[in-house]
Amino acid sequence: MTENRVVYPYIPNTAPETKAALMKKVNVTDEMELFNSIPEHLLQKEMNLPEAMLDEYTVRRHTEELLAGNANLSTHKYFLGAGCAPHYVPAVVDEIIGRGELSTAYAGLMADQGKSQIQFEYQSMMAELLDMDCIAMPQYDGGTSAGHSIRIACRITGRRKVLMPKSMNPQNKEIVHNYLGGIDQQYAQIEYIGYDSETGLLDLEELKQKLDDQTAAVFIENPTFLGIVETQAEEIGQLAKTAGAEFIVYADPISLGVVEAPGSYGATIACGDIHSLGLHMLAGCGVAGYVMVKDKKEYLYELKDQMVAASPTSAEGEIGFSWVAAFERTSYAVREEASEFTGTNAALWTMAAGVYLALMGPQGMEDVGESIMQKSQYAARKLAELPGVEIKLSGPFFKEFVVDFSGTGRSVSEINKSLMNQKIFGGYDLSSTFPELGQSALYCVTEIHTQKDIDELVETIKAAI
Repeated sequence: MTENRVVYPYIPNTAPETKAALMKKVNVTDEMELFNSIPEHLLQKEMNLPEAMLDEYTVRRHTEELLAGNANLSTHKYFLGAGCAPHYVPAVVDEIIGRGELSTAYAGLMADQGKSQIQFEYQSMMAELLDMDCIAMPQYDGGTSAGHSIRIACRITGRRKVLMPKSMNPQNKEIVHNYLGGIDQQYAQIEYIGYDSETGLLDLEELKQKLDDQTAAVFIENPTFLGIVETQAEEIGQLAKTAGAEFIVYADPISLGVVEAPGSYGATIACGDIHSLGLHMLAGCGVAGYVMVKDKKEYLYELKDQMVAASPTSAEGEIGFSWVAAFERTSYAVREEASEFTGTNAALWTMAAGVYLALMGPQGMEDVGESIMQKSQYAARKLAELPGVEIKLSGPFFKEFVVDFSGTGRSVSEINKSLMNQKIFGGYDLSSTFPELGQSALYCVTEIHTQKDIDELVETIKAAI
């Protein structure tokens, strides 16, 4: 056995006597024997690692120095959205979900009635916000919630054709394709519908042409990835239902204080991401998907995850919280025979969203929505005053809007580099994913931005072009 007397405080079982006992138990004399299954040419025995840090203070200092090199909301102004935008997280949200009994429990609940009640209250507030009836435990993110929704539609209708907008979030589009993929076939066949180049709204004529008796679902984003509020949503839903298809709406919940709820204009399935409801941007971590349906058995039994229900108990006046019935529909019960797999989910984030919704209330959601719309309109108007700059798409928008820099002679990449030099994150570069929009960027303005922030952005872009 290789002699190594260093005991690493953050790596278990590194004490020599402990390692010796473990190797004796599995009948090896050298720790490298544990890696015999790895081909020799792939096995890197010596790694170029720095000297070990054996005390907590040194590790902390080193970590802080590494983190100090990151650009974040505390060091930079941020106008980048494209699926995950900067929103204010009230201190009480962090205070509550930081409690040990929440952050250490598996899936964020299962251990006591308190956690189940928080989940139940979250479900209830989401049902009110989206004008839907039932919601299960969360998906990993918005993209997986979209994939799950499409699978539900395909199972209910027995069809496999799905119509989606070409303007869909590119990242979610990739997740959906992956989610619908099988070992030897695709679960659904996706066809894309274009959008009006002037307004950004879905092309209804193309939709009508492609809708037929093989269509399982019509899927829209509202607001769209390009920020446009889909004012034709009710008509789209009616067209889908006439063809016997499901109407799936992917909605940003922060918009629903000012934008009509999906259930109010005919959505049979609603989905999306709850990151805007009290979740920090955490390098891909602060996200969780939701899927909601109306209170009909044929929809409820297609949800793959558990739901929390409230019911009277034997003690008069007391309410108990438990898993809802139909356990057999989940992969927990029937394993590979289930319609879809259920794994560890993001229930802790639904706790955060529940606290946020309870704190905001209906009036708070309306206020934050109005603030976002007013500030984003101001930003668009000021940017449009710059020479060579144009706001693309004339449809009403929420939070995000498309800024075309083609007339400036500068690329989005060049402008974003200039902005970054001034500690400002510019908009999402659309030139590769949406080449028809030219040198355009998707800018995002939320309730955290002040007039001073926006004016500084405009002046910095003015200097850059």
